[in-house]
Amino acid sequence: MKNFMARRDLLRLGLAASTLATAPAIATAQGKKARQGDLSGGGALLDFSNVQVLFADLQTSLVAGSRTVSSQALGRSSSALANVATVLGIPMLFSVVPEANSEPVLIPELLPFATQANTFKRTLAGPFMDEKTVAKLASNKRKTLIVAGFAAEVVVVQTVLDALKAGYEIQYVIDAVGGLSERTEAAALRHAQLVGAVPTSVVSLTTRMTPDFFHAPGSETFKAIQPLL
Repeated sequence: MKNFMARRDLLRLGLAASTLATAPAIATAQGKKARQGDLSGGGALLDFSNVQVLFADLQTSLVAGSRTVSSQALGRSSSALANVATVLGIPMLFSVVPEANSEPVLIPELLPFATQANTFKRTLAGPFMDEKTVAKLASNKRKTLIVAGFAAEVVVVQTVLDALKAGYEIQYVIDAVGGLSERTEAAALRHAQLVGAVPTSVVSLTTRMTPDFFHAPGSETFKAIQPLL
């Protein structure tokens, strides 16, 4: 019995020592993850001069299949985000995919913001699998990438994974993201968050970039998000 108790005490001591030894490494890893995407330690302000926006597959025929948010709501939020980006001079890029045998058509709310220079067609699932898209994003020299798109289960999560690997800090705009079902979207966005992407909304993002509602540019961005309030 005494031998059993002695072995048990030794085991406890070993576990305690192991915990003490690994605690600094765990704390360091947690701190690193907390800092990812300007989550904590950076305060509420977000420097919009380091931000760019990627709209992925927000096409009329595709968003019609959204089961987690209506196409109308997606259009309203996406339009508000694009208007904010326009006011602040934030680069926008539109990544689109072919639709059967026809040309991709963006949702009407985004058409005023898309040009030949900022719209990129691809045939692979993720925007970062397209060399021209990757090169254009890199040329903007802005390391915080805001992601909006459909569907969460494909283009959004793949954008997050590849963009993080490429060294970007990622925030995905939950009200400008649609999914194929509540369960599958939740899994995809949970995956995105676990690897270091930060969930946000158009209103939260805007008020972090321009918190002064009474003077430009905050007064102008506040007008842009009025349809969401």
